This record gives sequence, structure tokens and C-alpha cells, in this order.
Amino acid sequence: MEKIVKRSWRRRAALTAAIATVAAATTMGAASVSAASEQGTAPATGQEIVEALTGLLPEGTEITESFGEGYQDSEYPYAFVEATDNTGGATTIDVGVHRSVGDWRDYAGCPEYIDEGDTGGGIEDGFRGDCVETELSDGRLLSVNTWEYETDGTGEGEDGEAQHSIGWDVWLEGPGNPDFENETGRNVYLSQYKDLTEVADAGAYVPVLDEAQLAEAAQSPVWQDLLAALDAEYGEPVEEEWDGFDDGPQIPAAQLQDTFRSLAPEGIEVTPVEAGEEEVDYASLLVDDGRGAVLVDISAFGPWDDEDFEEGFEEGIAFDAAADEEFGPECEHTVLDNGNELNVCTWAPSDDDPLGLWSATVYYADGSSLDITQYNVADWDSDPTRADAPLSVDQLADIAADSAWQDLFGASAV
Repeated sequence: MEKIVKRSWRRRAALTAAIATVAAATTMGAASVSAASEQGTAPATGQEIVEALTGLLPEGTEITESFGEGYQDSEYPYAFVEATDNTGGATTIDVGVHRSVGDWRDYAGCPEYIDEGDTGGGIEDGFRGDCVETELSDGRLLSVNTWEYETDGTGEGEDGEAQHSIGWDVWLEGPGNPDFENETGRNVYLSQYKDLTEVADAGAYVPVLDEAQLAEAAQSPVWQDLLAALDAEYGEPVEEEWDGFDDGPQIPAAQLQDTFRSLAPEGIEVTPVEAGEEEVDYASLLVDDGRGAVLVDISAFGPWDDEDFEEGFEEGIAFDAAADEEFGPECEHTVLDNGNELNVCTWAPSDDDPLGLWSATVYYADGSSLDITQYNVADWDSDPTRADAPLSVDQLADIAADSAWQDLFGASAV
């Protein structure tokens, strides 16, 4: 018996070209079941996994580019191909498999980018789409996500260029090897993407694989053979921990906020933005000169890799290179009297993009660094509160360069 759930959804236009990648990352922690298979039938090399994928495409499909990695190359095998379509251009198709630790249902199914109460499936900010979940008879979950993005480039925050793209994301997810000591999961991810921006008659575009073919391709036994081969080759999967900034100085958010408040010039009201008790090396505040509060973010980073840092520190970083570009911040790089390096950047708001930012970053001799960035918004759900900011870029630089911050770094290392 199969259970079908259909969800309509919308996503902010800011996701645009990266949307397929984001969707993949959202669910790659999930997985899908595989029956015991002969390891010899699984794609072991990049060439073999590309052949496995192209073998699932319609007969006569012309491949113009391809690459991949089999299970002997990586614990995260994948294949990528570009196939000629009826427009004379290329459609991108890729596949990957992944094993996870924990309850696979925690991540399985359609992406959770669904606005509360959204049942229309219409266009908002140029984006539309829907996702269908099907629970298979063996308990696995098949999700087919279809989306389309189209804009003429004249909307708020857009860069003035028309964009039009379409894509499909398919996930097949379920439990992992029952012989493993811990609960695990398995996932097959298959996507198809087409940029229609330059296509004269986008409505005439025919995808290389329709939705039924995509679902069938994701359920091909070859991917289950591949997952079984990963079990045999690498053993039980282990939980992947993202270290993030665990190697940082471990300065509590409250200390970062207090230090900033003590260094702020007279006439500036500083209000801490609430942070979790365990938040370290990052803090937010609101600063106000009486003409509108804006957001300030403070980030502390630990040392770089020694070789990379020494090379960058000795040669200097061309931070001001972007100043000559048509788009991007205007930056100025300075070596301070104490040997630290200061980089100050201004990205002024404009009619096309009302968001502005001003940042000051200090690089210390041991490779650690401090970044303070001021925006012209009070929060990320509201429009800019003003065209300028309470702190000038020079004031921001003076705050960031103060020795009080380096004292914080030193104290945290004790």
C-alpha cells in the first residue's frame, strides 16, 4: 500500500541558482534501504558510476560532459552529466548516495521550506513549485520535488538581469543495514536542472527525464548495490561532526557584547541581542545614534593553519582589489603599529540594493582574527531602517583595533 502526500511550497527568490544544491544539502543526511547485493555489481570507479547514470537515460541521449567518483574513490560517490536536450542546449543530471547515523525519518521527505498556510502553489518572488512524497510498500520514502524560478530582473533586490530556470530533485530514503550496531539510514539523491534564461521558447522545453522516469531512475537497483558496497568497503557509518568554530577562542557572547559597549563612542546607545547561554565567538547588538537602530555582528576566529597564515600574513592580502570592481565593497587594508592587520570595507546601499554594510576586521599575528560588521537593518525580517549607519567606518575601525579585544583572546586561552 502506498501513501501519497502532496505539498505546495514557496521559497525566497534569494535561493535562485543555488536552489538545487540547497535542497540536496537539506536532506543528504537522510538515507534509503538496500537489499543485500553483490559488491561486484556496484560502480567502483568514476567511469563506472557515470556509465550507471547514463544507462538510465533515454536511448540516444548525447552526453557532452561527465565526471564522478565510485565507492573505491570516495565514501560519498556521485555522478554528474550534461545531456543535450531538445533546445540544443544541455540539461544537467546528477546522482549521489549517502549513509547516515540516527533515525532517517528525522530528515526524510519533502524539504521543510513551506510557508505556514501555503496551499496555493502559485508564484511568489518569481518562485513556484510543489513536492510529492510517496511511502513505498517496503517503508521507504520517495520524494519528488519540482520547482521553477522566473523573474524579469526588475523586482526588489534583483540584479537587473532576467532569470529563468527549472529543476527536479528526487530523494529515495529509508533505513540502513540492520546488521549495524546503531540505527543508520541510506539515501539516493537524483536531480535534473535546466537554465532556460537564453531559451527562446522556454515552454517548448522537454526535460531529458520526466517525473516518472526520474522516480524510476532513483529506484534503480544499481544505487542499492552501491550502498551495499559502501557498507562492505567502509563499515558502519559514523556521525559526522561539524567542528564549526570549535577551534576558536571560545569567548562568550556576553563578553563580546560588553567589550563593544565599553568601546562605543559617546552618544551611541548599545543594546545586546539575546544570545544562547552556550553561544561563543559570536554576538549581535543593536546600535543607535537616535536616528534609527541597526544591527552589529561580532565574530571571533581562532588561528588559521600555520603555513597558510604565515604566507598570507607575510605577503599581505589584497583586500582593496574589489574597490576597482563594478560590484562589491570598497576596502582598505592597513598594517597597524603593533603589527596587526586591519581591513575596513564599505558596501554602501544603492537604489538597486538598499542593504548596506560596513565592516572592520583585525588579523592578529598568531592567525586569529576579529570581525565587526554593521548593517543598516535592525533585523533580517525588516527593510533597512536608514541609508547610513550610526557608526562611521573610522569609528568601527577604532573599536575593532582596540587592544581590549586581544586581551579577550588571551584570557580565553588561559
